Amino acid sequence: MTRFLRSRQTLILGTLSMLGILAMWQLSVSLGLINPFFVSTPSLVAQEFWVQFQNGDTMRDVSATLYSFVLALGLATGVGIGLGVLAGWYRDVESALEPFIWFKYSAPTVAFYPLFIAWLGYGTPTIVAIAFLFALTPIYANTLAGIKNVDRDLVRAATSFGARPWDIFLRVALPGSVPIVVAGLQLGVGRALTGVVVAELFGGNAGLGYSINYYAQHLQTTKMMVSIVIIILLGVALTQALAFLESKTDAWRVTPKK
Repeated sequence: MTRFLRSRQTLILGTLSMLGILAMWQLSVSLGLINPFFVSTPSLVAQEFWVQFQNGDTMRDVSATLYSFVLALGLATGVGIGLGVLAGWYRDVESALEPFIWFKYSAPTVAFYPLFIAWLGYGTPTIVAIAFLFALTPIYANTLAGIKNVDRDLVRAATSFGARPWDIFLRVALPGSVPIVVAGLQLGVGRALTGVVVAELFGGNAGLGYSINYYAQHLQTTKMMVSIVIIILLGVALTQALAFLESKTDAWRVTPKK
C-alpha cells in the first residue's frame, strides 16, 4: 500500500490540491466573503455543465476549439521541429532564421490579429494562424537546443567507429534530442490552446473562447465559468499527457540503481 501511494504521490497531491481549491471557492461564497455574481460556485458550475452537456452546447464548443487546436499544433509541430532540426544541424540556417524567430518571440502575437482578420477573415483560418504563432517558438527553440546540445561523447564514439555525418544525425542527434523536443511540445500545447482561446475571444464564431465572450457580455457568470473550467481541464490533461510521454522518452537516461 505504501509503495502504491509513493508511486501515485504526484497524482494524489495534485488531486487533493484541486479539491482544496474547490472547497475554498465554495466556502468563500457560502460565507458571503465573495459575491457569487463574479465567480459563481463549483456546485452551480457543475449543474450548468450538465445542462450544457445535455443540450449539446459543451460538445459543440469543445469540438470547435479542439479542431482549431489540432490544426494549429500540428502545423507548429511540423514547422517548428523541421526548422529546429535544420537550424541545429546547419549553423548558416540558424543564423538566417534567428532574426525572424526572435522578432516573433519578442513581438506580442495578439497585435497581429487585425492583420490576420484582414488577410484571412473571421473564423477558423485566423484562429489557427494566431495559435500557430503562439506555439511555434517553444517547439522550434527546444528542437534547436536538443540538436545542438547532443552528447559529444556519443558523437565521438560514433565517429571513432566510422559513422558518417548522416549516420550521426539519424542515430545519435535525433534520438538524443527527443526528450527536449517533447518538452518543447509540452510548452507548445499550452501556448497553442492559449492562442486558440484568445483568437476565439476576439473574433471567433464558435468554440470555448467565443462562449466565454458571449456569456460575459450577457453577464451570465455561471455559464461563462463552465467554459473556463473546461479550458483549464483540457490544458491540464494535454500537458500531463505530454509530460508522461516526456518521462517515457527520457527513461533511457536514468541510471539504474545498483
